[in-house]
Amino acid sequence: MYTFVHNNITYTVQAPVYPANLIVDHYVIIKGQGLSIPDRLFPNNRTEIFFNLGDKVTGINAIDASTSILDDSTVSGVRSTFFDVMAPQNYFMVGLRFSLFGFGQLFQIPATNFTNKHFSTQEVWGREISFLHERLYEASQNNEQLINVLNEWILGCLAKRSMTEINQWNKLEKIFCTTSLPVTELLNRYVGYTHKHAIQLIKNNAGLAPKQIQQVNRFNRATSIISSSSFQSWGQVAYEAGYADQSHLIREFRHFSGYTPEGYLLLKPIEYRNKVLQHQEL
Repeated sequence: MYTFVHNNITYTVQAPVYPANLIVDHYVIIKGQGLSIPDRLFPNNRTEIFFNLGDKVTGINAIDASTSILDDSTVSGVRSTFFDVMAPQNYFMVGLRFSLFGFGQLFQIPATNFTNKHFSTQEVWGREISFLHERLYEASQNNEQLINVLNEWILGCLAKRSMTEINQWNKLEKIFCTTSLPVTELLNRYVGYTHKHAIQLIKNNAGLAPKQIQQVNRFNRATSIISSSSFQSWGQVAYEAGYADQSHLIREFRHFSGYTPEGYLLLKPIEYRNKVLQHQEL
């Protein structure tokens, strides 16, 4: 379990252990007092579930500028672009982010139903989720207990599924996150079936088509490089992240984040910017 602070908000993150780690990327507890500026969430290729233990949270979708109110508990599907959150004065949320295929595999619901959308969890699970929410309220004074409540729920759901199939999809996720193979070759080599059927299988379990998954992975690699001590130049970022060139990097980066790479860098702490801006090529 580790903790960090961003925009006056404290995030406590816990990675699960086996077998929950096959379908859950991490659990998170978010506490603090919101600022007047929105907190921008970038695409992550992961469906999330959040339980609100504080005041209502307002979200703004970048695609159509629609507003979502995260009141009680929410299923947040994978996003193909950024999403802005306005944190309230009493900001207290507990949730989890699934692995790439974890949500679809665990609940046997097409993840495409939730892509770029938010739903009340009660619309999906009904009274089961109300009971879980009550347990989280009861454990709200202890971070470790909050994580345990979520983990127990996940393990209970996992016991109803085929571990063989879940392991197979978990291995496929690792391939998607590390390979730079063209989509057609990747599907033929690791998924099988006809090309069209393989794409539909991936979309049902992840919420995005294989090409979109690779684009988001590429964007996430770029942000990781920019944020690391290995940052040297924009050409290096484009090459190591897998872009064709710097213009390709700028175009996709702006779509997924709303910023140019240079604009994103300016969001970093000033001591970091002073260290790396000397290498800037744009």
